[in-house]
Amino acid sequence: MSQKECGVLLAISSLPGKYGIGTLGENAFKFIDFLSETGFSYWEILPIEDIGGGNSPYDIPSAFSLNYLLIDFDELIKDGLLTSRDFTGINFTQSPRKVNYASLKIIKENLLKIAFRRFNKEDKEFLEFKNNNYRFQYALFRTIKSLNNNNSWYNFRLEDRYYSEEIKEEYTKKHADLIDYYLFLSFIFIKQWDKLHAYAKSKHIDIIGEVPHFLSYNSDAMYMSPELFLIDKRNIPTYVVGFPPDYFRKDGQKWGYPLYDWEYMELNNYKWRKYRLNLSKSFFDRTKLNHFRGFVEVYAVPFRSKNAKKGIYLKGPGIKFIEDIKSNLNLIANDAGMYSEKVDNFVKESGLPGLRIFFRNMFDTKFYKEELLPSNISENVYLYLGDHDNNTIKGTYETLDPEMIKLGDQRIKEEAHKLGVEVIEGASLFEKSRLAIEVALASKANHVTLMMSDILFQGKEARMNVPGTVNEENWTYRFLWSDLTTHLKNSIKEILVKYNRSAK
Repeated sequence: MSQKECGVLLAISSLPGKYGIGTLGENAFKFIDFLSETGFSYWEILPIEDIGGGNSPYDIPSAFSLNYLLIDFDELIKDGLLTSRDFTGINFTQSPRKVNYASLKIIKENLLKIAFRRFNKEDKEFLEFKNNNYRFQYALFRTIKSLNNNNSWYNFRLEDRYYSEEIKEEYTKKHADLIDYYLFLSFIFIKQWDKLHAYAKSKHIDIIGEVPHFLSYNSDAMYMSPELFLIDKRNIPTYVVGFPPDYFRKDGQKWGYPLYDWEYMELNNYKWRKYRLNLSKSFFDRTKLNHFRGFVEVYAVPFRSKNAKKGIYLKGPGIKFIEDIKSNLNLIANDAGMYSEKVDNFVKESGLPGLRIFFRNMFDTKFYKEELLPSNISENVYLYLGDHDNNTIKGTYETLDPEMIKLGDQRIKEEAHKLGVEVIEGASLFEKSRLAIEVALASKANHVTLMMSDILFQGKEARMNVPGTVNEENWTYRFLWSDLTTHLKNSIKEILVKYNRSAK
């Protein structure tokens, strides 16, 4: 493989398939074939933990959960845990291009419970798996939640609201089968994941996964290990995590996640946090550390504040923690967002590759940054045109006003000239899209990541998420194999070769 490479960003949930959501089954294997045949080097996915509020893969209920919605049914049929009769009368989706989470969760759980009833609970591998304390903790948490009408822990009945050894003993004794069901979900997920990951390795495709930095307030750790967080005696935070005002939201973003008590964690050498990160090695070839700036500082917003305008910065564990973990892991610093000299210096000091997202920057006036230009970036970065929080290239052209488009087009042309990329005068929208991609590929960045929706030249309807919003459109995007025409596939294959980024 050449030093320079290119990969594709696509959530597993966005894969095609007949079960209402992308899964770890046949279509994931087919996607790896596409990556390999085209010359890509890696597949970057979104977090694989259970999703939380607004179906976000970043609002997770546990650091040690796994998203049961991604479990593939065809694989369960092969294992003899489901039959075709189990699917009689079930309509998985009204649209193959969108995930309907509300109905899918109910359908998926019902079928998975059928599979669990047929599963051999005395399976040796499963019995060994049950000994994992962190997986057990999440299964126990899910059990307690389910028997409290799936309420948040702070709305549990009074006798369950504050976790104790007595609660653990009671539920373990009375509801062992339900705990085993939730353990079964993680067990099956890992079994299917390992098969997929081994196939990716055989095709020389790396999988890049992302570890969310924060946990939901309604998480197992907050309920069972509140000492990990900065909270009062009633387990209520004074401050919560947010993000300062930027071009997405002028009032900033109040995410609501509890803040870690790094001083407490340091007392046992960050055992919980290190275990979590080390676990990523069994899933990913490279691990992207979400919200990397949180290791140096985090934007804290008063718990009762209506917006994030008046936040303060609190210190993270700093460079010593990063130095301690990086030798054991293949890490990427996700430092995207508000670029500051402090955070930039922290990334440089860590020695880890950082992120640069340039396309939307080209159309800005207020937030335009020359250091994000492809002609100015260093080799040790992952360069993106956009990520899950950005519009697609085509979608950007569809939504911006003519003056902004004129400005962006001119800047992209200037970058193209600097990097030796041919510019077509009077270019069509498709040709403009390909020019932006070629500018990224022509840069010095060792790693260039393209969104699948940009490869497919899809518009605003293919946007994955709009930051700061919670609605039924976010996180629902799926593509179809019919979108991937021979022309599109060949055009990408050719330019990967052209810019010496093809792994073939």
